[in-house]
Amino acid sequence: MPLSGTRPRKRLTREESRAQTRATLIAVGRRHFLRYGLGGAVAEKIAEDAGYSRGALYANFDGKEELFVAVIQEEQARHLNVFRSLLKEEPSSKKRLKKMRDTIADLMTDHDWIVLRAEFEVGALRSERIRRSFVEVHRQQLRDGSELVRDLLRSPEVTSKLKPDDFITVITNLAHGLAVTQRILGAELSQKSTRNLVQSLFDHLIASA
Repeated sequence: MPLSGTRPRKRLTREESRAQTRATLIAVGRRHFLRYGLGGAVAEKIAEDAGYSRGALYANFDGKEELFVAVIQEEQARHLNVFRSLLKEEPSSKKRLKKMRDTIADLMTDHDWIVLRAEFEVGALRSERIRRSFVEVHRQQLRDGSELVRDLLRSPEVTSKLKPDDFITVITNLAHGLAVTQRILGAELSQKSTRNLVQSLFDHLIASA
């Protein structure tokens, strides 16, 4: 006799089941790409560790390259949600600017993102397919980032030395390159120093009265 108050588990629709499968493969794929890199990760092993068959992975993605791009896109979407939330919740333009600066510094010195972004860049140099995906992601990043900067610039107290698109291009690529160098050099260039340099670059390009 079933326990009182228990309910049968809701049966997932086909769309819900597919979304769950993709989410699990992306999460496990992320761990594999961080550990083995894009070149060293194996699609079949990712599927196995996710609890699915090889066929399930290829039913959702063309292969590990498309899965890797899905991981990058999910990371970008998560970052964008963080920025949108912090700007929406803070009414003060000066504090919004500081929060954006500090969040960019945190992101650009985050180990996982540094590795994934570097893998994406190397993959784009070696594979035309990944290069096309990189261009698409870059364009989306410019659109999203520029929207955030334009929102900041609506305040008369905030001024920028660069157009929104140029600001995002500079802060993203210079900060990431600096963060990659820091990871390679280790103690010779501390994470704290790198974070301070990213913040200084931000302050030089955009500021509040």
